[in-house]
Amino acid sequence: MSEPHYTVTHWSRAQAQPDYRNKPAQVVTVNDRAATREAIITLTRRRGGEFVPRSDWAAHKSKSIDLKDDWDYKQIAIHTAGRSYSCGPGALQLQQIQEMHMDKKDKADIGYHYAIDCFGNVYEGRDIRFKGEHLNAYNTGVIGIVLLENLMESKEGNDWIATVKRATKAIVGLKEPTVPSAQEESLLRFIKVLQEFFNIKILGGHREFPHQEEGEGHTCPGNVGLQLVSRLRSATGLAKPAG
Repeated sequence: MSEPHYTVTHWSRAQAQPDYRNKPAQVVTVNDRAATREAIITLTRRRGGEFVPRSDWAAHKSKSIDLKDDWDYKQIAIHTAGRSYSCGPGALQLQQIQEMHMDKKDKADIGYHYAIDCFGNVYEGRDIRFKGEHLNAYNTGVIGIVLLENLMESKEGNDWIATVKRATKAIVGLKEPTVPSAQEESLLRFIKVLQEFFNIKILGGHREFPHQEEGEGHTCPGNVGLQLVSRLRSATGLAKPAG
């Protein structure tokens, strides 16, 4: 007895046609990367999340000639936007980050694949079909997600912003950063969406990955950010990077 032919009705599901013996076989392209990108957006929204594509936050056109293909994602890296950021308009912050990455750091596009603001909105950064530029010499197979705020404690870092924050805390009792519940819930939900499409095994904060001693790698995503990552690993069963 021959096997029935299948037709895909969802990215991960198939069903037999009732009269399959009387119909020609259908060729189905499962690994359609453009369709997968759209499916990630659709599933995020279906599960109650807000997803903002590149066009809706007025992203600049990438330097497509310098983009490199990537797809076999098995790891997710969590970043914080940095000390100069706080909870605010996500689109404006993304525009600033993209301009910094492309103009000052000569990247092909914004380095992160996705961003999540303090209100839980998910933004599309670099197209998921292309390798990110968010880790030092360790981007292949790693999805980069940046949280649009500062998650570093005042005692962390040696730059002038850290010095100002420490002085301000000593004078007026500046509060240490916390992760908004809407942002944490959205990030957990979005990680689970990504697990539907990729064989994700590893979840880590920026500085937990190998070769991240240079630049922001030794502090990002901050102590508060690492506490968040630890909670997310417990909730998803994902492993820590072997860095």
